[in-house]
Amino acid sequence: MANYSSEQAFNQLLLQIVGKKLIDSLDMINSDSKSKIEKCIACTNDEYYYALSLQADCVPDSKRMIIQAQKRLESLNALLTLAKLI
Repeated sequence: MANYSSEQAFNQLLLQIVGKKLIDSLDMINSDSKSKIEKCIACTNDEYYYALSLQADCVPDSKRMIIQAQKRLESLNALLTLAKLI
């Protein structure tokens, strides 16, 4: 079992929630934890609204995309709550 610092643990949780692709697409090297989460929330909101537009166009995969974005937003908001407490 790995022994993480609080920053490493946070980064691991964020990676598990949003995935490497999103993390790599954002410039977050010098960002604090709260800023990292807020950037991820903004990107996930964009994905969510895009999925809603696909649903309006009757794209079959849109429902899965909406559910996935909602789950990610719930997890990010939970992580943001923890980041504010730490």
